[in-house]
Amino acid sequence: MPLEELNKKIYDPNVDLEKRKHEESQLDPTFQRSGNDASPFIKEESWQKKSGLTAKQKKLLTITAIALVSIFIVVGLFFGISYSRKTAFQEDRVSVILDGPRDADSAQSVSYLIKIKNSNRTKLKDAEILLNYSENFQPSGDGVLNLKQLNPSNSKIYIGEIKSNEEKEIEVKGVFYAPENSAVFLNADLKYKPASLSSEYLTKSQISINIETSPIFLELVAPLEAAAGDNIEYVIDYKNLDKSALNDAQIKIEFPEGFQFNSSDPVPSQGNNVWYFGVLDPDRGGKIRISGKINGLADQNKTINVQLGRSGGEDGFIVYNKREKSTKIVEAALVVSHELSNNPDLVVNPGEALEYIIKYNNKGQYVLKDVIISLEIKSEILDVFKVKKENGHFDIKTGIVTWKASDIPQLASLSPNTSGEVRFSIATLEKIPIENSNDKNFIIKSRAKIDSSNFLNPSGDSKIIYSDDLDVKLNSKVIFDVKGFYTDSNLKNEGPLPLTVGNQTSYSMHWSIVNISNDITNAKVVSSLPSGVKWTGRIYPSGEKISYNERTNEIIWEVDSIAAGAGIYLPKKEVSFQIGIVPQENQAGEGLKLLNVSIFTAKDSFTNREIFLKGDEKTTWLPEDNTINANAYKVAEK
Repeated sequence: MPLEELNKKIYDPNVDLEKRKHEESQLDPTFQRSGNDASPFIKEESWQKKSGLTAKQKKLLTITAIALVSIFIVVGLFFGISYSRKTAFQEDRVSVILDGPRDADSAQSVSYLIKIKNSNRTKLKDAEILLNYSENFQPSGDGVLNLKQLNPSNSKIYIGEIKSNEEKEIEVKGVFYAPENSAVFLNADLKYKPASLSSEYLTKSQISINIETSPIFLELVAPLEAAAGDNIEYVIDYKNLDKSALNDAQIKIEFPEGFQFNSSDPVPSQGNNVWYFGVLDPDRGGKIRISGKINGLADQNKTINVQLGRSGGEDGFIVYNKREKSTKIVEAALVVSHELSNNPDLVVNPGEALEYIIKYNNKGQYVLKDVIISLEIKSEILDVFKVKKENGHFDIKTGIVTWKASDIPQLASLSPNTSGEVRFSIATLEKIPIENSNDKNFIIKSRAKIDSSNFLNPSGDSKIIYSDDLDVKLNSKVIFDVKGFYTDSNLKNEGPLPLTVGNQTSYSMHWSIVNISNDITNAKVVSSLPSGVKWTGRIYPSGEKISYNERTNEIIWEVDSIAAGAGIYLPKKEVSFQIGIVPQENQAGEGLKLLNVSIFTAKDSFTNREIFLKGDEKTTWLPEDNTINANAYKVAEK
């Protein structure tokens, strides 16, 4: 059929489509064949009918859906509440600001405002301000009812509750007492607990303050330069410029290293560097003059530090004002020194001579006229009648040796870069005067000085140059004695005198120690018995620590410490022990050795010198025992 004709037939509007014939097909919805050939449309309809939910299944599905929705709601609420609580407090939403002057005058009232702000949705509880400040600050507490001072540098202000988005302001007043141009500080820390949390938080703030002026006037005058050994003077001027009195006022001084305090006006209240004034009333003050000798190396700066304040604070002293000045050590144009010849340890024995060498030198650029040199030497143990000197004059009463141009012509005109020396010798006493426990640890002090008629101080007076002091220590004199007796009240001896062959005769050996002027330690005596001499074991006093070695025949007495004055105003240290001897036939007609050489050793606790003394050996000839006949010291002959 032609295509054109077919189209007309298909699309003819007057044709009844249902009456048209066509082949059976599974694709036809009207196809009614059963089995596998059934129409897929029918199968689909049948499946839809078979897969429908039962009422029980629908109910279970509904319950499950409700449960899931409930869980989602609970979880959402939990996270919502947690997030809300978490965001209800943020530490950075709490602020503390200290507002007030950054410059202040000492002793004048100042005011600082503590501004607190809580920008959280939750309130703050148990809030308090912890104030921490320099010890120089004294809070007044005016207007702050809850201020409690804990210690000199801490206070506390109780606040309590701070509501959400609330701001508070607290005024703190007080007074700084500090030196001019010093830096002090004030801390205000807020401690609190958020109402929604159990943790404790601390928000900090701080302000630094510069003290511009001080109500306490303090001035210090010190020399700009001085030579080593110069006598110098410090002058301290002080005054209370405040309208109120200063209680417990005092001045403390830290002297430079090398400064030797001589005197002051007024005298110190404690040591040589503290002056107490008690109450320093308004417009009241004074001066302190201090003199002493300065020592040091050339080009060193020696700094003195002066503080005026009162007792208090953790360090025990609150400073209101302070001053410091430095003195430069310069090389002196005229110098003097002295030393002991061949005695670098500066230790001397009783009866020994001391030879001093005094050296002088003009290091300046000008001729020095009429130079005078002197040596002052002081001690009660000097034998002033045993003096040797090169010219000069020794004054026995003052202990001063003086040399002038009449003694040494060079001193009349001492040229630049010219030096020289003089010598002086004096002996110590053989017998040291000992009466009581104060007579010990003797020192011989000496100091040289030099001056010139045209070497002057700024005041116009002759400038005196001093040497370093020399302190010579006296060794203790120790007397160690060894004796032997047949007749002894403490140890009874027996046996024939004269000695007889085959019979034992016993003797007592005595060791005694006298100690004069210094305590001594580690004292010990060591000796031994010759072969053939027996140790009986009898000792007096029985408590003394004395031992005997049978194999070596060695005897040791451990004395340990002996006080100064033992044998003078205290009992001497002494021990005795008994020995016995049986003469042999070949010894008839001879004197016998009873004890070998005894050695005493100890250490002088004052001079640290080792002491070594030797006691002679002892034989049967004992002149110290006057009960023994002169012929009884030998073994009798048959």
